[in-house]
Amino acid sequence: MIFFLLALNQNIDLDDLYNEATTLLVQFQTEQESAFARLVALGQDSVFADTTIAFLVAHFDTKIARERHRMKDILKEIGEPAIDGIVDKIEYRGSDQELRSLKQSLWVLGEIGSDKIIEPVSHFIDDEDWQIRSNVYTALGKTKSRKALSFILQGLIDPIEVVRKSAYYALSAIATIDETDQLLNGLGDDHYGVRYAAMQGLVNIGSGISAVLLNKVGEHDMKDYYILSVLCQLEIPEQELINLVKRVKPQARILIYEMCQDHAVLSILKEEENNVFLRNFLLEKMEKTK
Repeated sequence: MIFFLLALNQNIDLDDLYNEATTLLVQFQTEQESAFARLVALGQDSVFADTTIAFLVAHFDTKIARERHRMKDILKEIGEPAIDGIVDKIEYRGSDQELRSLKQSLWVLGEIGSDKIIEPVSHFIDDEDWQIRSNVYTALGKTKSRKALSFILQGLIDPIEVVRKSAYYALSAIATIDETDQLLNGLGDDHYGVRYAAMQGLVNIGSGISAVLLNKVGEHDMKDYYILSVLCQLEIPEQELINLVKRVKPQARILIYEMCQDHAVLSILKEEENNVFLRNFLLEKMEKTK
């Protein structure tokens, strides 16, 4: 109440600012931008922050998509000062089955991305609603914090493929070579979104993982495609690529040939290839890469 009275004394009308910042009912864009900036400033002000953030969070359940998106942007801009106010009301799911308020809370906390969000967000990791679980892993991944690792790993075995995909994308943001086995397991998942998320995690680890991946080619036909895709993005040395070709089956070799764009390397590979079909494939490929 004290904060509200202070706001009145300062001629601050949060309803007017909210309407100007979140709707298209203002005449000029500058008015909208000014209201947006004013709400951000109030949300970061030591006197008005609590009142402003509580006001915004109270509108999380709105059914108007534009309002929700603008509020997300405002709170993201406010940053860490908004976390406590959001967490204070995070248990509220909304007035209908859409769960808009909780989804909004998880999204904004993820965009803020501080380590401070890990504990309150992970509280929903076993939620019965798969969309909430998916949003949890997305938010944890956006923190890019290793402190979230133990929670993220739980999502890799979720029965819902979309949730697994979110968990793998979260893992891809923080993975090190220590998580190689988990990412390789993801390459064999039934859902393509999971496989691509796992592949991105391996790419993000960088060239330090090349030796491990080179030894994995040929163990599993489906995984080979993704492992080779990662290796090509890591730009492995020419001689290592040639050595790899010498020891894998034709099914894996053609994948390498499809991905390789270096004419000189293709020429070397052609001389080594004893499969007529693959040799002809290389000749055609070389014509295209001249």
